[in-house]
Amino acid sequence: MELDQIDKNILYILQLDAKITNAALAQKINLSPAATLERVKKLEKAEIITNYYAQIDYAKIGFSVMAIVGVRLLRMIAENIKLFTTTIDKINSITSCYQVIGSFDFILVVQSRDISSHQNMVIEKLYALAIVDDVKTLSVTKQFKNKPIHLV
Repeated sequence: MELDQIDKNILYILQLDAKITNAALAQKINLSPAATLERVKKLEKAEIITNYYAQIDYAKIGFSVMAIVGVRLLRMIAENIKLFTTTIDKINSITSCYQVIGSFDFILVVQSRDISSHQNMVIEKLYALAIVDDVKTLSVTKQFKNKPIHLV
């Protein structure tokens, strides 16, 4: 699906405020509510818009440790990838997982209550997998940017 500037504006606005009403969105992009809704539905059907969710400040609800974790598997083969991704999907503190190319095979974003609970997760869940070769944790001290892409 090719995006025009109106579609790009819709995507940007929805990234900033997923709770915006269709009427308010229509007003911002200068279209009728019916035309706006039709465009949003097309973006959803094309799976460009895949979900709507709230962005949470985890520290305010007791998850004060954010970490970026690099994981390298012993062998990057289909059965190991499936076992790893199935396992991490069950670990609640892992909020994101990316398969990457480079020093690691996967990068995880982890939210923990404290450093001790993070360490326990790494030892008891990640290193417990025989397919895991190495795990490195980077503790996040401050986040400077977490914003959507403004398509031009």
